[in-house]
Amino acid sequence: MDTLKKRSEFLAVAKGGRLGRRAFVVQGLKRDTDEAPRVGYTVTKKTGNSVARSRIKRRLRAAVAELESGDIPQKADFVLVARDSALTLPFQKLVADLKSGLTQVLDPETPRGRGKPRRPNRQTQMTSRRKQG
Repeated sequence: MDTLKKRSEFLAVAKGGRLGRRAFVVQGLKRDTDEAPRVGYTVTKKTGNSVARSRIKRRLRAAVAELESGDIPQKADFVLVARDSALTLPFQKLVADLKSGLTQVLDPETPRGRGKPRRPNRQTQMTSRRKQG
């Protein structure tokens, strides 16, 4: 499978669907061209030092290589944004999450971004309270 190289390609895929998994977040975008599917890898400094980041990238590349060509949707680009649990998750579960995530992220019914906020922000709390007394 080909890889994404340019920042503009990563930004284009970020506008597509997004789906969270245990060890990574999958971003996907359908393309109009008949080229082979491409994948990009993102591992931020929050996940650890350079050794840990490199190990995570190698595990994600190996998981993508483990997939068969029928498991990967054609005419699409994907970005895998790694989490630090990508090092500790068993490899077979990593591959299973990747296999299910690649098909689900292209579904138009997939919610994009965060859902409802867990708690309202502080300013709306202040305006909704009434002064007593």
